[in-house]
Amino acid sequence: MISKKNLLIFCGLPLAILLFWNLNKGKIKFSEDKKISSPPTEIKKVIALTSLSADLISNISKEALVGIPGSSILKKNEELKDIPIISSGRMPPNIEKIISLNPDLVVGAKGFHDKTLSKLNDLGIDTVYTSITNFADLEQLHNNLALKLNATNVKPLNEIVENCYSINSDSFSNKKNIVALVSSRPILSPNQNSWAGNLISKFKLKNLAADITSKTEFKGYVNLSPEWLLKSQPENLLVIKTPGSDLKQYNSISIWSDLEAVKNNRIYEFDYYGLINPGGLKVIDEACKKLSSI
Repeated sequence: MISKKNLLIFCGLPLAILLFWNLNKGKIKFSEDKKISSPPTEIKKVIALTSLSADLISNISKEALVGIPGSSILKKNEELKDIPIISSGRMPPNIEKIISLNPDLVVGAKGFHDKTLSKLNDLGIDTVYTSITNFADLEQLHNNLALKLNATNVKPLNEIVENCYSINSDSFSNKKNIVALVSSRPILSPNQNSWAGNLISKFKLKNLAADITSKTEFKGYVNLSPEWLLKSQPENLLVIKTPGSDLKQYNSISIWSDLEAVKNNRIYEFDYYGLINPGGLKVIDEACKKLSSI
């Protein structure tokens, strides 16, 4: 059983994974379930309810972005500092503030912003529901938003997150095996049905937990036992620093010092944003750069 203390330490992950990124795999739903063709009206004002969609829209048409979430990732972007913030933390977006900005389009996450998007849609505001569980979803969302905004001369995604496309083909025949650890109590690891699992496979790394069936409440993540880790002896370990946690937590795993990856110092530290929660283009690119170095 997960203690209250560990549940609090890990609280950022289930919210981001369970509600934010892993619902309706591969679906990018536009209002009225209609496929995008040519936009019926010109879209001049867009509000993004997620940091990733804000990042994408900013790169597609910065002048169109009129509202963003209060994200720690976006706060680091000086180019967005004057754009109104319409949400803070895990609080729902401020509907009144959104309406006051008179947007033509609002982009949010399926499963996390359903109520907000439904209310806005009822008011006649065009909405987009997104879910990103693999790299193909990211590419599709970028292309669809560019089409939705009727944007021209859009910088292609492979020039924005170029490290995600710089994959050394020489390593394909000699796959290095890894296990990624997202928490120590419980020992959670991404399988192939998660954003992290998909990104890992993109770099032809063999995720030893890829085919394990998820029996946890966190879709796309499996609960590993110390005995499984000891038996599997991964060549490389990826450890994730989640919000509110410390990388020292992994030292508390009972068999930690018995793992060959630990003995050989084959431990790679990753931030939560980028590998676990896509979050933004810069952090995704940084995660890809680290994966390519393994």
